[in-house]
Amino acid sequence: MSTPEYLSVLVSIIIGLGISQVLSGVANLLVDRARVRFYWVWAVAVAMVFLASVQFWWSTFSVGSAVAGNFFSFIFFLLTPIVLYLAAVVILPDFEGEGEIDLKSHFFANHRWYFGFLAAVPLLNATRAVAVSGDPLLAPERPYEAVFFALLVSGIVIDREGWQKMLAVALVALFVTFIVVAGLRPG
Repeated sequence: MSTPEYLSVLVSIIIGLGISQVLSGVANLLVDRARVRFYWVWAVAVAMVFLASVQFWWSTFSVGSAVAGNFFSFIFFLLTPIVLYLAAVVILPDFEGEGEIDLKSHFFANHRWYFGFLAAVPLLNATRAVAVSGDPLLAPERPYEAVFFALLVSGIVIDREGWQKMLAVALVALFVTFIVVAGLRPG
């Protein structure tokens, strides 16, 4: 096993923990559905954590060699899956105990932490790409990362329900656009 392959195992474990958190939370929601008050903005937030985790894992295929030679580069690289895991933890409620689980109340009680963790992702990815991997500062991903960051920060600052609903739709649209455009780019 090469060094990049060896290091990718730890990244995969952390991403796997985040995805496991999301899947366990959704499974608990299905099991306890009779006492859950559903909120679609919360569901979009959970889906975004899942998709961002999968997309990060998928996009890191070629990064291993760039971080394999430097311990600090590797630690910095691990920050993205760590914050994705933490976003999953704060957005999913605890299903233990009795009583109603109000996903709207849970979302608004935790949205600042959720958006804060997610806002770190484009910052970390852009910094890693430029500083560690040597990508150009004006790569095609940078405008997407800047818009993602601005939208996610607005989710921290603005807690009005109407804004949170528009933000959920905007983030999904931007994410899908980014994936489609990135998939169409050569090489």
